[in-house]
Amino acid sequence: MTRWLPALTVATAVVATLLAINTGISDILAYVAYAAVAVVMPGTLIYRALRQRPHSLVEDLAFGTAIGLIAETAVLALCRPALWAWPILVVIVLRRRLRPPDYPHRPTPAWSWAVAAVALGLVAYLAWAFLRVNQPVPVGAPQEYMIDQLNLLAVAADLAHHFPPAVPELGDRALNYHWFAYAHLAAANRLSGVDLPVLWFRLDLPALAVLAVVLLAVAAWRVTGRAWAGPVAAALMYTAGETVLPARAPAFFGTITAYYSWSSRSVLYASALTMPLIAVLAQVLRREHTTRTWLLLTVLAAGVAGAKSTVLPLALVGLACAGRRAWRAALVLLGVEALAVWLLYHFESQGLTWAPFGIMADFAHGRPAAIAAGLGAYAIAMGARLAGALVPPRRWGPVERLLAGAALAGLAGTVLVWHVSWGQHFFAIAGWPFGAILSADGLIRAHGRLRPRAVALAAVAVLPAVAFFASVPHVRRPWDAVYPTYLFGGLVLAAAGLVWLLARRRAGRAAALTVVLFAGGAGLPYDAVHHANLGTAYHVRVTPDQAAAARWLRAHSSPEDYVATNVHRVGSGEQAGQSLAYWISAYAERRVLLGSWGYSPESTRIQAGRRRAGPALDYWDPDRLAANDLAIYDPTRQRLARLWDQRVRWILVDRAQGRESPRLADLAPTAWSAGDVVVYRLRPPDQRAVQVSVAGAVLVPE
Repeated sequence: MTRWLPALTVATAVVATLLAINTGISDILAYVAYAAVAVVMPGTLIYRALRQRPHSLVEDLAFGTAIGLIAETAVLALCRPALWAWPILVVIVLRRRLRPPDYPHRPTPAWSWAVAAVALGLVAYLAWAFLRVNQPVPVGAPQEYMIDQLNLLAVAADLAHHFPPAVPELGDRALNYHWFAYAHLAAANRLSGVDLPVLWFRLDLPALAVLAVVLLAVAAWRVTGRAWAGPVAAALMYTAGETVLPARAPAFFGTITAYYSWSSRSVLYASALTMPLIAVLAQVLRREHTTRTWLLLTVLAAGVAGAKSTVLPLALVGLACAGRRAWRAALVLLGVEALAVWLLYHFESQGLTWAPFGIMADFAHGRPAAIAAGLGAYAIAMGARLAGALVPPRRWGPVERLLAGAALAGLAGTVLVWHVSWGQHFFAIAGWPFGAILSADGLIRAHGRLRPRAVALAAVAVLPAVAFFASVPHVRRPWDAVYPTYLFGGLVLAAAGLVWLLARRRAGRAAALTVVLFAGGAGLPYDAVHHANLGTAYHVRVTPDQAAAARWLRAHSSPEDYVATNVHRVGSGEQAGQSLAYWISAYAERRVLLGSWGYSPESTRIQAGRRRAGPALDYWDPDRLAANDLAIYDPTRQRLARLWDQRVRWILVDRAQGRESPRLADLAPTAWSAGDVVVYRLRPPDQRAVQVSVAGAVLVPE
């Protein structure tokens, strides 16, 4: 029983956190049942059938959960009616795998507690930075939502009712995107019965966070052969932050975990699937594989390709660095990537353009000296946690070259390409698990059998405290913003040198390296305290009336019904003029004929061509937009009939964005109203009323 105590502690802490933020106990129990029966159990059985030999129970459960996530997405997409039955079918077919084998490895209690500590730290960050400040549905007062959240919730809502998915708020426009994380939420919604906003803003994020931590710990153990590389690698990705003074870190640095771990659900989801992919690639490179291993590699590669488009290209670069032994694995990944580009992304560039140092455009303004200074500071901020890779191994084998090549390719991709929504940061994030494993392995080899020195642990505690509370004067010129990073980097090196001197011989090197790797520990706490939910910098305000209108539509309409609306822009706050209001499709779970367009492929393509960050302000088809709005502001029977022909059955009007014509109520009965929000129900067009033939002429009455 004691060996389960770390896992039970994490589970208890997560449940207590959810209850503290008013999550229903019935929702928690339903989600746990769904995860256990429909993801963990069938996924573990499939993984046992595909892996070469057993390693440990924690590996079977963790890697099996990743396989379960991929399998449920495949079933949702290809055979939705079987979504309820597939776990049962897996158990029937693989019932012999229900009995656990004799595992040759078992984590020590210290290992389990270390991994649990990292998981608890990440969950605490997410709870403070995101969960506590977001109501699943606004009740009693308006809620400021970070804009991306409602757009991505709308993607999950669309996948809950339709396949293939469509771009939120643009009718049937196909969504050529990495949507697997949102298909997982759709499957969870359908199988558990838990409301999608509750899954999104409460239950799913902490579960994915714990899973990602455990998967990285297990993958690092498997790849390096050193158990303690696992907790260290997990801490380097999910505990230690950038080596900066957070109050004055330039925006172009980006982060690995802070902000991105909650703002883009695909980050944690893709990271979780990346860990077992790395472990299987390491097996292949060491020639520890069978035919089943190749099938396992293909499944994991397919899952990763649909989870985040940035991962497989980096893995391919790593395999290219690994040498001749990697050619068959590279062919598998190339084949999967080609299919993904064709079937998932339909050859769309997703707004990426080649632009060396474009990430520093607002910082350097084309000044070579500023670019050089920015690159140096970027190396300090992002590279310090990877310093363990500098500890020379006995030999640089293909696995080490895979890890180093993929990690460096991720950092290079971030620096060398540009994206309209700063998506280039996702290259560094995608490559980080590779680098974290390599760096953790170096630290463990440096320590050997030595325990971490007390002086090093003291420095690791003091440096983040200094960074957290440091007050740095505001700089006048943009390119001066990197100098605080140089200052803190110098302080870290000085502390590491002092630790080296105070420790003895080999212990000094290991202790100094520990200081360098974990000096950025202030990143997550500082972000949670000072930038929870990104403040209000990029938000849309959703009122209780707006949410209630959308939820009423969800309860009283069919998923096949479309909604027309006059809501095209945020309407208030700093982003008032941006076309980024996705609350209708997010909460109604219905497709909108023409709502907001800021996160559409067309908007991305337009802005990429202009080399401008952010969404397009103007809709590219003004006639279509005018036809949509005229049906609301100047309605006629003919205009409403055209909406009907496009499957529109409801019109949602937000009078804060513009008051509809009084004639609309005469042509379409009012179905629901509160405050500024009114929902109208379209009636089937009466052809006799619309078309009256007189002497061969067709009259269309207004």
